[in-house]
Amino acid sequence: MLCRGGAVGGWFGDDKRSKVSTIFIAQHATIPYISRSSTIATNVEGRTMKILRIEKDKHPIGHPASASDDQDDWRLQDRNAVRDVAGLLEYLPLTADTRKEIQSARQRFRMKVTPYYLSLMDLEDPQCPIIKMAIPDIRELTVHPDELDDPTGDENPDLGNQPVSRLVHRYPDRVLLLPTARCGTYCRHCFRRRLAGRSDQNASPFELSAALEYIRNHNGIKEVILSGGDPLTMSDDALFSLLEKIRKIPHVRLLRIHTRMPVVNPFRITKALARGLARMRPLRMVLQINHPREITAVARQHWARLTESGIMLLNQSVLLKGVNDHADTLRDLGWRLIETGIRPYYLHHLDLARGTGHFRVDIQRGLRILRELQGTLPGDAIPRYVLDTPGGYGKVPLQHPYLAETNPGEYRIETPEGSHIVYKDIGFQSP
Repeated sequence: MLCRGGAVGGWFGDDKRSKVSTIFIAQHATIPYISRSSTIATNVEGRTMKILRIEKDKHPIGHPASASDDQDDWRLQDRNAVRDVAGLLEYLPLTADTRKEIQSARQRFRMKVTPYYLSLMDLEDPQCPIIKMAIPDIRELTVHPDELDDPTGDENPDLGNQPVSRLVHRYPDRVLLLPTARCGTYCRHCFRRRLAGRSDQNASPFELSAALEYIRNHNGIKEVILSGGDPLTMSDDALFSLLEKIRKIPHVRLLRIHTRMPVVNPFRITKALARGLARMRPLRMVLQINHPREITAVARQHWARLTESGIMLLNQSVLLKGVNDHADTLRDLGWRLIETGIRPYYLHHLDLARGTGHFRVDIQRGLRILRELQGTLPGDAIPRYVLDTPGGYGKVPLQHPYLAETNPGEYRIETPEGSHIVYKDIGFQSP
């Protein structure tokens, strides 16, 4: 079982060395940096890292230590992403039992992890959140009877949420367009794991044309949201072409992109991409950052290209057991987000996707965590805790009960500090 409690050797074995000659650990962060010249010295978050040399013959597949604008860097990350146990062994020294468990789990849901994201893993931490979110876990084979292939009801025929292929029209004023099923990294908590990575789920030109025609014919649609898969796995040309076609529809007022690429492969945010997206404004980009460890100096440098181009960045996290189900973790994340210029938006209660039960936090615990955040963070740094109702009926806010009516026009209110006061609604009019 992955990231189990106890000695890290139970998962990695006694030998923590990989095929790369040395892994350097500083302040419990395992961050191998590899350059095309085979060696590099860098400073990460104020910590001096030693030079890492490559002993492999193949092309280096690490990442630059600072912001890069080489168009090949993000593609290099994607091409050399780890997709199987053999590739994982080049980075993580796994025990024989763990190898078998990972292999079994990846038969249910494929694996893909960029070298950059692998570099954030901490071999000294038996509860490493990055490992939990990226490496297959044998517990994914355990499926609860209430878990679903399509937990958010994208394709629920009873509701007619998908009037044409690759487009979801759940709310009257916005639609979700799914142009690709490709992702930069396949997250183990993914709610669209039934589609992720399947080439037959990429939208064809005919399907995109039909989706655009549907949007043109429905004047009530004010916002188009690109999701997937991950839209930023598309080439610049393909992405800009699609966005330009949407932008030409007169009644569409806002564009939005949902993506995890800037987190797992920040080199995707090139200057050319930022300039191109700036032409599409107003446009918002929603990231999924679940843990403070995902906010690195390298990532921040690339994300700044977006904010400096006038792209509003929002973040939606997923509440995950063993990853971020603690008020201190979410508080740290909230501060880091607003320092970086990213607005905390949603904290999603985990969807009922098959094989994700080991990540599940009960709703009451989620409410208690949000209650602990109240009054300890600026208001705009506290995300809205939401549940996407199974079957496709939309999101609902989950809120701690701060207010209770005691008499007509009189309420008992809980303060952020936990005390209670009586509030009289002087605007109350008896029926």
